[in-house]
Amino acid sequence: MKYLIMICILSLTQCVFANLDHQPRTFPKDLEKNKIAKSITILNQNRVFYQRGYKRFVEINPMFGIPWSEYFSKQQKKIGSSRYQWKTVFINNIEDKNFELTKVKTDYILFVVANRPKSDWEEGKISQTLQMLILCLYPCEEKLSLDVTVKLYHENRLVTEKTNTQLATRYLSPWYIFVPNRFQMRDYGNLTNEPNAFSTMYLQGFQMAVDEIYQTLPNEVGNETKNEP
Repeated sequence: MKYLIMICILSLTQCVFANLDHQPRTFPKDLEKNKIAKSITILNQNRVFYQRGYKRFVEINPMFGIPWSEYFSKQQKKIGSSRYQWKTVFINNIEDKNFELTKVKTDYILFVVANRPKSDWEEGKISQTLQMLILCLYPCEEKLSLDVTVKLYHENRLVTEKTNTQLATRYLSPWYIFVPNRFQMRDYGNLTNEPNAFSTMYLQGFQMAVDEIYQTLPNEVGNETKNEP
């Protein structure tokens, strides 16, 4: 019975695909990559994969993969070193019991906030319920949105804040197995770290929000300096 369930789950994941409305752009060549600092701290408050538990929200980690908090930390370090040329990146989860703000040593801090994605399936329409009952033989389509907010702090002062909204559409139907090239990516859901529509939305939102901070930083830093007593 256990193996039958596993086969059903694996078969179902082969039917799920996704298209994302936004793709990261090439980093502008005329923009300084190291304008913030060579060392930076990232504080995450990430609830993309959280579900309500008995007493509190708990993180639902993938069946085959590392915990999401660890996976996102690794990806953020890769983005920071390759895209922004950060030499040293310290990453902490503010919901970690062992985290203490006094241990942050860098002058610049990126505070990243992302809650659970919004889905049009949360409306609970009768048509959507019927589609699930017939195992999406009539193709199922789910609209998703995720807001990723990045706040830049310098010496405990808020310098700027950017929110990037990621939009995606998930498609589920056994008919899609025969036309996988119609979609941008396959979506294994919470089975693995990637390919996963939600993790892709989060990382792209983080990256594009930081890009916006870099593009507007000179003026905003100048304004902060003028306002100092």
